Amino acid sequence: MMEETQIAHRVERLLEAPIGQAGYRLLEVQFRHEGRWVLRLIVDRESGISMESLTDVNELAGRLLDVEDPIPQAYSLEVSSPGLFRPLREIKHFRQSVGKWAVFTLAPDAPNAPKTRGGRKKRQLRGVIRGVDGETVQLEYEGKRISLAKDEIQEAKLDPDL
Repeated sequence: MMEETQIAHRVERLLEAPIGQAGYRLLEVQFRHEGRWVLRLIVDRESGISMESLTDVNELAGRLLDVEDPIPQAYSLEVSSPGLFRPLREIKHFRQSVGKWAVFTLAPDAPNAPKTRGGRKKRQLRGVIRGVDGETVQLEYEGKRISLAKDEIQEAKLDPDL
């Protein structure tokens, strides 16, 4: 698992700038064994992702990976969009999602969780991400601003109004 994480970080460092210069954001790099080794790049851009966009990024990444050869074993390259309801796993994902609606599941012991009328902590919140300060996510929830440390967030994903 450690080697997989190291390879993913190495690939991210290699590809983030060139993909950014092409007008896309590299959101996540996954390298895992799924019956075969798969290198998965999750990309996005402000105007959205089309099949043509995914093909362009695949070709760009493929050329760079062929030249730099950062992965010792054979693998398949996959490039995909994050989808409308994409998970927010890293603090950079929250930064990229400022101004967007999201659903949060909070850790049971989250000290900043809002309380119900009965005084119990709410674990499910839906609100607008208003900012990120270090490792703290600023969320607008029911008209109030809430600060949630990254470790208080058990799970989060975008939840756009459709």
